[in-house]
Amino acid sequence: CALPISNKAAREMNHRIETMLDGRPRGLTMGTFHAICARILRREAEHLPYYTKDYVIFDTSDQQQVVKQALKDLNLDDKKFPPPKLLNGISRAKNELITAEKYQAATYIAEITHRVYGRYQEILHTNNAMDFDDLLMNSVLLFQERPDILQQYQQRYQHILVDEFQDTNTAQYALLTRLAAAHHNILVVGDSDQSIYKWRGADYRNIQRFREAYPAAQMVLLEQNYRSTQLILDAAKAVIKRNKNRV
Repeated sequence: CALPISNKAAREMNHRIETMLDGRPRGLTMGTFHAICARILRREAEHLPYYTKDYVIFDTSDQQQVVKQALKDLNLDDKKFPPPKLLNGISRAKNELITAEKYQAATYIAEITHRVYGRYQEILHTNNAMDFDDLLMNSVLLFQERPDILQQYQQRYQHILVDEFQDTNTAQYALLTRLAAAHHNILVVGDSDQSIYKWRGADYRNIQRFREAYPAAQMVLLEQNYRSTQLILDAAKAVIKRNKNRV
């Protein structure tokens, strides 16, 4: 199972592999985290509460409309509580595998987010819909609640390769560790100095967590830079070296 960071990268990797091997190899799964999770959830839909296998995936525009509907249903003003801000809060919670039921509200805005999150999920369920964050969270929850199903996918994905590992979030890391638990055949490519997706819930500390979880893992350093001039490298290193927690 190979997990590149984007659909474009997945298409490029597919093309290169098929060119090298004169055809697509059997048993290879290639795609982004979201794409692979979507396949798993469609295949296992009968084991999911609220959903059937023909569920739909709501994009950002759809999500904002759902938040607006949730605010209306709760008699809350969408001018006072902007849907994008609430949606960010819901997304952060899902990336941390926090369901609406387990959401803890410590502030007033968090309490509003909690209420909207609950109604938001009800609307999604009614429409047999998931958002992109649900694809990850529901896959992890499925594996957590059904070890027998997890075991099937552990046997299917005996070797796991992940690109841009520094840009994974908590849900993605949890998915990987569960899938790799049986065979421990996992290769990740990442650089904590290049983490750029904090706004998507990415956590560069997953690299350190990986090293702690797999102390016997071999580290291969890729130290030749093919992209940047020396001036850019010098400037970047001057910033990077001040990070005391880097690998």
